[in-house]
Amino acid sequence: MASNKEALALVVDIGVGMSQTAPGFDSPLQITSDILQMIVQRKMFQQSKDELALILYGGDETNNDLADENNYQNISVVFSLSPANWHLFEEIQKIKPGNNPADLIDAIVVAADHLRRETEGKRGYVAKRVLLFTNAATPFNDHSLKVILDSLRLQDITVDAIGPSWGQEEEDGDENDRPDSPTQTNGHNEDSASARPTTNGHHHHRNQKKPLTPQQKTGIRIINDIVNTTEGSLFTFREALGMLSIHQSKTVKPTATKYIMQLADIKLHICTYIQVKDNKPGIFRLKKVYARDPKSEIKVDRGRYTKDEHDEEIEKEELTDGFRYGTTFVPINKETLDDMKYQSEKCFSVIGFSDANMMRRSLYLGDTVYEVIAEPTYEEEAQTFTGLVQAMYDTNTVAIVRKCFSERSSPELGFLRPHIAHDHICMYYVKLPFAEDLREFNFDNLDVIKRNLPSAEQLKTVDNLITTMDLSHADRGREEAFQPELISDPYIQRMFQSIAQRAVTPDEPLSLSNTIMEMNDTLIQSIARKSKRTLDTVNEQFILRDTNRRQKIATGEALFGNNDISAKKARLEDNNEEFTTDSTSFEAQAAAKKKAAIKTVGTVTPVEDFKILIEQGSPSLTDVCKQMCTLIFDLINNSHGDSLFEKALQCIQCLREICIDKLEPKIFNDFEVVLKAHSSDIDGRKDFWKKIVDEKISLITSEECIESNVIPIEAKKFLEEETAIQALNNAPINNEQDDEEEDLFDLI
Repeated sequence: MASNKEALALVVDIGVGMSQTAPGFDSPLQITSDILQMIVQRKMFQQSKDELALILYGGDETNNDLADENNYQNISVVFSLSPANWHLFEEIQKIKPGNNPADLIDAIVVAADHLRRETEGKRGYVAKRVLLFTNAATPFNDHSLKVILDSLRLQDITVDAIGPSWGQEEEDGDENDRPDSPTQTNGHNEDSASARPTTNGHHHHRNQKKPLTPQQKTGIRIINDIVNTTEGSLFTFREALGMLSIHQSKTVKPTATKYIMQLADIKLHICTYIQVKDNKPGIFRLKKVYARDPKSEIKVDRGRYTKDEHDEEIEKEELTDGFRYGTTFVPINKETLDDMKYQSEKCFSVIGFSDANMMRRSLYLGDTVYEVIAEPTYEEEAQTFTGLVQAMYDTNTVAIVRKCFSERSSPELGFLRPHIAHDHICMYYVKLPFAEDLREFNFDNLDVIKRNLPSAEQLKTVDNLITTMDLSHADRGREEAFQPELISDPYIQRMFQSIAQRAVTPDEPLSLSNTIMEMNDTLIQSIARKSKRTLDTVNEQFILRDTNRRQKIATGEALFGNNDISAKKARLEDNNEEFTTDSTSFEAQAAAKKKAAIKTVGTVTPVEDFKILIEQGSPSLTDVCKQMCTLIFDLINNSHGDSLFEKALQCIQCLREICIDKLEPKIFNDFEVVLKAHSSDIDGRKDFWKKIVDEKISLITSEECIESNVIPIEAKKFLEEETAIQALNNAPINNEQDDEEEDLFDLI
């Protein structure tokens, strides 16, 4: 077994001194309990293989292997060395103050002995460590300290200590001013970190400074000797809270993927490692659990049934894969599927070289960057690799590469960029897109319009804004601020703390807040103060004005006027002079003449015109539907904003109803396929297609019309598909289609 885990003994002082504190402040023991819970939670979230033990001293109980009547009393091993789990978490929550004195050196000896017993004869431990929590207020005996230190060094055990203070305030001033303090990390403000609530809802404030007692001064000196001798570290409670408040992802051992890089006739053995990859913690994936007993296992049993009156279950052997082709599915067996797959072989071939400036950032594809180095076992090839990197670096070129992970993988196109820093020489591999991956957009040039050109004074103001908000030297110590390797993902931090608090206190509301704004509050406020004056100048020079845009025209009558209606009424009045003056008879005759005069679908009352033409039966149903389709596209294209969308929707719904009633679903279905492609095109109207989806106006299914070959699930997926171009390509179009359907496609 590889050495990849740590044995850690948590030694906690629960004596009287750890529970004493000033009113309004948390006791050292309370803060210790919170830190211990955060340590255990981090181990569990990381799925760490590290093993922990919990040892308490200063309590009423004695439970350790070294205890006798006079030695190692009031020291108890409450949790033996094993991986972190909720049992250990519960034991930490049960910690209560004790009233009996116990020797901290004896507690360290018990912890070291426990680590020795539990790890003896076992492999896989990369380190053994004792983590001591105390305020050094309890008496101790240091007569055998030298022997104990020699034993700790012999067993290679490191001792670290965490406490309220180690005397830095007296010697070095505020511990935040120490350059080596963890509080001076880029991107984290220690005061805000320690002030945020822990997963059990506690808010910690900096304890009131008190002078150290003689016993504490002696204890701190001895603890310093132990820590320094074993090459350990000292941390205050504030430092520990600041470091543990940030969730760390699971540590992944770097694994190399080996290739043979081929450059013409030259072959070089290389290794690739993941340098940057989008982190998606698996612990955040929701899983279904039994609400009444979350610890119970759930078995998922899935079945497939025919969607008909029989509702018969289909056995797994009766299923086969299939691809959607238009409104049907084409079955594909396993043999055919294997033949369809692209046949390749593992490779990493250099196709050629290009100027590094040609690799625009917009061409970077994928979520992973690989570091490429020469395989260490091939020293001669490593020299060739180094020479290649140096030559590419000097000439500012990149190598274009064809990469294929395995025979079953699709080939990739990428480029290698040389990297030389100090004594480290490597190349970075970044994936490039194929032609199908590119999306081209054409935007208007703002420089064409003269009023869009900024003045010299405006350019100078923006230049000053960039200077005042420059992060290159914004951090304390004049270092670069917000470096990616030091900024935590606020989403992951929030999820981590929320899950941890819900596990600890399931009935209390979540009161967590962990955003980049809070984690870097001081730094952000400093940058904002420096740039405020410049921002005020920007507001003065770049004035926003209300353009008083015209209100959208909502009706066809308001858009086209009522001239057509007036003309029709005038013609009807002229023709009706010979008829009776009875109002009822006149209206009936006028309506009959109006219907007889309609020969095409108009823009004012298209739905009524369409229905009248369908009733007349002349022209044919296909021709009338063509007119309606043409009108719908005209309304969409000529609409100012969404002013004519409502009328177009009414036309579509009417066309759908008529096609169902006349048993002609194919006309409407073909039209909607074209409409979706047109509305999703760059020159189309995506906002109109969104209205179609909201109204759930989909293809006519076989349940609505017996002549349709579209099943309901296909109609539902048709509206849910993200790319209309794909739907258009899959539409049942071929050279043998009717002339009417070809005319529909000509509309776009």
